[in-house]
Amino acid sequence: MRRVFSIAGKDLKLIFRNRFIAVISFLLIVFYGVVYHLLPKSVDETYKIGFYLNLKKETVRELSLSRIEIEKKLNEGNDKNKQEAIKIYWANSLADLKKLVLENKVSAGVRLELKEAKPNVTFYVSSRTPEEITQAGEMIAREIGYTLAGYRLPADFKATIIGTDMVGRQIPLRDKMRVLLLSFVFLFELYGVGNLLSEEVFKKTAYAILVTPATLTEFIAAKAITGVIMAFSEGFLLAIILNVLKTEIIFSLTLFLALGAFLIVGIAFIMGALSRDFITLVMSSIIPFVILIFPSLVVLDPGLSSPLLKAIPTYYLIEPLNGFLNYGAKFSEYTSSAFVLFLFSLAFFFFGFLILKRRLV
Repeated sequence: MRRVFSIAGKDLKLIFRNRFIAVISFLLIVFYGVVYHLLPKSVDETYKIGFYLNLKKETVRELSLSRIEIEKKLNEGNDKNKQEAIKIYWANSLADLKKLVLENKVSAGVRLELKEAKPNVTFYVSSRTPEEITQAGEMIAREIGYTLAGYRLPADFKATIIGTDMVGRQIPLRDKMRVLLLSFVFLFELYGVGNLLSEEVFKKTAYAILVTPATLTEFIAAKAITGVIMAFSEGFLLAIILNVLKTEIIFSLTLFLALGAFLIVGIAFIMGALSRDFITLVMSSIIPFVILIFPSLVVLDPGLSSPLLKAIPTYYLIEPLNGFLNYGAKFSEYTSSAFVLFLFSLAFFFFGFLILKRRLV
């Protein structure tokens, strides 16, 4: 066991001897922390819409389309304890309405007018307005048109939310970014551990070590310990900077960070054993890196989700981290993910061991 820790100590010194790896690892951690703390802390859930009324006073009174009435109808059913669902900006002219839209002070603009007893509702959006914002504005404009026409659907609609109601509890981008940043730290460690292995094999250092009483098993165990210590310590340090180590999740988070470090080191064993130097390591790992990072991108954009994600090992790390950090999930909900993650790690270590053994023996 003493030989294992002796080799691990030598490996840690060798990693930090490569200034690029050493500097970039810790600079990235600091950079990630700065980016996180600069991002907005909350999500503005208010839909901003501009209105221009081109109606006669008689029509306004008859159809209850005064400014107060419109604001009341659009925010009907909104919880007073939460921020307003819709915020209205009133324009004094059509030109003012278009200016509000073009300057992005509102998400959409609506012009209301009544000509010859025929309602006319015109909807304005900027070319930069997202599709979902446009659709929401179209629905509002359509309802206003029904009101102008004096038409009401012969049915009452009530939305019933199944699951957690996220109204007023939307997750800020910076909180979603925490999962992405933690995964980046782990994945960049692929290069640290992979470079360590490839250099020792290419420069024959590994052969020199195996001439000593140290066995191949001890050599590989030392590399595993070195990699897990590096990956876990960097991930844990970033978790501290991101202020995510809450009492209620510290055990679950620490366990999955350790399993994540174990997984990444197993993958790095394979990549390092197959690479001749750092350049070939980087070039050969581009596609695996993109595949492994993809589950964390889904956290930012759920529209990218696919059943195929479950075939990616990092899915079983990203999904629990997202649950713990953003949805208050408990460890019992992800015990199966921990088991699958552990199996993936063992598999990668096994194949990495076979490849290293074939190259060294």
